[in-house]
Amino acid sequence: MNILCPIDFSDHSLYALDYAINLGNQLGARLHLFTAYSVPKSTGRLRSLDEEIKKSVLEDLSDVLISIENKITSGQKPLYSVTEGNSGRAILEFSMNHDIDIIVMGTQGKGSISNIFLGSVAKKVVDSSKIPVFAIPFPIKEKLDHTKVLLSLDEKEIKNESATDFVKNFTKSLQLSMEIFHVVTPEDKGVYKETAKLYKDVTDKLSIVESEDIPGSIKNYAEASNCGLIIMTKRPHSFWSRLFVDTNTTAELATTKIPILILPE
Repeated sequence: MNILCPIDFSDHSLYALDYAINLGNQLGARLHLFTAYSVPKSTGRLRSLDEEIKKSVLEDLSDVLISIENKITSGQKPLYSVTEGNSGRAILEFSMNHDIDIIVMGTQGKGSISNIFLGSVAKKVVDSSKIPVFAIPFPIKEKLDHTKVLLSLDEKEIKNESATDFVKNFTKSLQLSMEIFHVVTPEDKGVYKETAKLYKDVTDKLSIVESEDIPGSIKNYAEASNCGLIIMTKRPHSFWSRLFVDTNTTAELATTKIPILILPE
């Protein structure tokens, strides 16, 4: 298994890196550190900065790698890479070209590099990723029970069998206790009941709340139950709806203090 952790050297991204290290240790996965940088598309002196910037970023990334080597117990030597280009696109391309299974990244950040990874970039990655994305908020809620997982289902059928299998294998591998949660809305069609049956071999816990505020209900229930992870499925939306309207996953992404695992549709 391969875990990709994009960093921008901010406290936020380094916090997510610690999460990725712990996850990799538990799963016996190889960790890939990754960063991207931008230079002005210009000729002359500005363009000549390209190699200098890349060299500097590589040195910084190498220093981070050295600082975490003693934390890695997976038996897999971590790798690192630097790319020039748009951060979100670079993360997605790297994940596709290097057989990455999971992306772990922070949800905000204030790095010194002009093309900052975290924040809006995390949303772009979540919107387009074909593999699961762990979004790690900073600061994280204190005293979470990291053995407890909340799987949030909606009124739509989950057609991605690989995503379902991923959740089952993930919870079994880490010996996690999973609870299924659903917010009943006026438009609810009850599909979640059939979807819940897909997970009967890993959990029989199903909780239902009536509310029209889906993101708020998920957030409140997750925090009250003190679960260590929320799992949600990303639903496809048009470009314009993604631009002007927050989906349930992106709304949760923006407000939660609990790590979220977002599955592809």
